[in-house]
Amino acid sequence: MLDKVLIINTGGTIGMVHTEEGNPLSPLRPAENWHEIAKEHPILNNFSTDYYQFTPLIDSSDMHPDTWRRIAEVISENYDLYRGFVVLHGTDTMAYTSSALSFMLKNLDKPVVLTGSQVPLQKPRSDALQNLVTAIQIAGNELYGARVVPEVCIFFRDTLLRGNRVRKMDATNYFGFSTPNYPTLGEAGGDLRIRRKRIQPVSDEKFYIDTNIEDRVVIIEIFPGLKPEYIKNIFEANPDIRGVVLKTYGNGNAPTNDEFIEVMEYINSKGIVVVNITQCTTGTVKMGLYEASARLLDAGVVSGLDLTPEAAITKLMYLLGKSRDVEEVKKLMQIDICGEQTLNHYDFEHKHEREDEECMFTFDIPEAIAGDDLVEAVIRIKGVSPMDKEVAGVNISIELEGDIPVENLKNFRSRKEVRKTRDSLGEDILLSFNHCTKKLVDNCKAIKVRLKADTRIDWGSITFSIYSEN
Repeated sequence: MLDKVLIINTGGTIGMVHTEEGNPLSPLRPAENWHEIAKEHPILNNFSTDYYQFTPLIDSSDMHPDTWRRIAEVISENYDLYRGFVVLHGTDTMAYTSSALSFMLKNLDKPVVLTGSQVPLQKPRSDALQNLVTAIQIAGNELYGARVVPEVCIFFRDTLLRGNRVRKMDATNYFGFSTPNYPTLGEAGGDLRIRRKRIQPVSDEKFYIDTNIEDRVVIIEIFPGLKPEYIKNIFEANPDIRGVVLKTYGNGNAPTNDEFIEVMEYINSKGIVVVNITQCTTGTVKMGLYEASARLLDAGVVSGLDLTPEAAITKLMYLLGKSRDVEEVKKLMQIDICGEQTLNHYDFEHKHEREDEECMFTFDIPEAIAGDDLVEAVIRIKGVSPMDKEVAGVNISIELEGDIPVENLKNFRSRKEVRKTRDSLGEDILLSFNHCTKKLVDNCKAIKVRLKADTRIDWGSITFSIYSEN
């Protein structure tokens, strides 16, 4: 059967047929089998396929994590028998399913292509036939040989899209889906062109499924006038909630009033993971860039970078299903697993326990960073306070160096200075060390951070953040 594609029909518009055969005006119902779907389209019989249908078929609006598990299990049970898989699915929640499957299906080396349609297959102007035929071709690797697209993806209209980057953008247009923060994986015209450099690499490890997901999560979208007590009431009434996706403004900004921040701190104190994503269709969260997001950082909220809402909620479900360690889940939410986000965000935190003129600490560089392209490196110092209350200000120098031979230190050291007046001491100190950090990450196993002031101070909290791209 390795020359075949398995079509898995979960439901949706694409598999609807007329109640009365030959009567195009009769009501639509779900097809009972592949013959009913394909009989009016002989071209579908030209492809080597088998067919599996969920019983009962599921309306897209009724999609549930249990259904994601069932899809993953069907693929797992048949994985060694087929060249690839096509999942027929309703369009409304297809992006959630494709995102969830991308995390559940581990070490894929075969295509899993989801598709559907805006108009049923039996309608004259349906988009279903083109979507289905092309999805079968991609899943069967018929165009370019084996293992062309070893990941979960969606084919719709003329585009092949990464499954955990997809959003449904239009309820009626045939170009219904898009990946706002990632380019297409391929385009279909007279030819089907696969953009190989954008495809996830083939894994050499054995395929398996990981379906332990935690669905006690919620999405909260802020808006002007939202009363913080409404948010708090949700968690007081539902103490078993374990995760929250918080949709904020712009680059990740939220209200800065004390009442809102106190609610975020309350949620964090309950061991609930809060992930910040933007309400904007395109763009990324940049926490700490403005005070409006810096206070969220201090309240324990983590960045969702450029995750879509669908990928953010399913990734959070997946990670919470794997671990009860809140800090571990927070860390992994900011690191790419299977192409769902553009950047990786690593935080290294240090709390100096003495008031002194100098503060020094070292952190090891994770192996994953060394293989990435460094995009940005920022030191954030919060809560600097001089011991001498009479001083007019503080001069601070920050120096980075690596664990390399002394004779080479001059090539891998960077020093910056900043002046903080008494009036500005309450503000965060943010300094970029991009160029220096790139050298250190590429050549060292650890980075030393040395901070020095011209008077004894309480250093508060220090965070060194690195943003890198796979």
